[in-house]
Amino acid sequence: MQFLTLLATAVIAASSAVARPGDYTPPTEGCKPGTYSCAVGNYGQQGWQVCDVSALWVYAGDCPPHTDCYFNEQNQSPYCI
Repeated sequence: MQFLTLLATAVIAASSAVARPGDYTPPTEGCKPGTYSCAVGNYGQQGWQVCDVSALWVYAGDCPPHTDCYFNEQNQSPYCI
C-alpha cells in the first residue's frame, strides 16, 4: 500500500513539472546558435544579427553611417563596408 501512495505522489509531482501555456518552449526550427547574418534594424539601417542559444535571431548592432553590411561566405561573418 505504501508503494502505491509513493507512486501516486511521484506521478503528481512529475505532472506538475510539465510545461503549461505561457511557459517558454524553444522553436523546433530556427537559426544555428552562434551564427551571424546581415540584417536591417528597426529604423531601416543596415546592421547584423546573431543567433542566440534559443535558435532565435537577435539584432546585434548597426553599421556606421554610409556603409552597408556584406556577408563573407568563407568565414560566415558580416562586415560593414
